[in-house]
Amino acid sequence: MNPFKVFAGITIMMLGFMLLIISQFENVEYGGVIIIGPIPIIFASSQPILIFSIIAFFMMLILILTLR
Repeated sequence: MNPFKVFAGITIMMLGFMLLIISQFENVEYGGVIIIGPIPIIFASSQPILIFSIIAFFMMLILILTLR
């Protein structure tokens, strides 16, 4: 077993559980980025969350490219 993959799997599961808990509240805004090949698909429920998703995507992209 690869410890990194186990940690990544547990982290993704915890994020999923947190999203389920948060979704029980009213007035929840959401957003995200899905990368299919070289094309990012960015979605959000409101304009400020969309801008935050775009900024977070570029920050993660820069982090990944610098730590390569």
